[in-house]
Amino acid sequence: MVLNFLGEPILALNNTAELPKCVVKTHCVRVDWKVNDTEASFKKAIEIVKNTPRTEIIEEDGDYIHAEAKTRWIHYIDDLEIKAFPEKNMLQVRSESRVGIGDNGVNQKRIDNLAYRLMTNQTIP
Repeated sequence: MVLNFLGEPILALNNTAELPKCVVKTHCVRVDWKVNDTEASFKKAIEIVKNTPRTEIIEEDGDYIHAEAKTRWIHYIDDLEIKAFPEKNMLQVRSESRVGIGDNGVNQKRIDNLAYRLMTNQTIP
């Protein structure tokens, strides 16, 4: 993970840029989801994140959100980002651990759960 001079993660840099690629694949997952209605899917994803336990949206800016998700047992903070690309009919989702080199599959499970809830119209787990 790349950090700025304050030790904070560098996330999406501007409105047109894609989310950063995962550098350490053992603790980061980034996926691109093709969707029929980018705006509706993005709004639904925001609702899902808002209703996810131990997860708080800390930045919301038009077509981008950044949330902090605490792991269940040790309460490490992971970063969850979602960015909408209406021109591509795509949502890009990225989940990365801030600590360590492995995550025991937590980030993949987080993204899989979000995808399942989007597909099945479940905003509450």
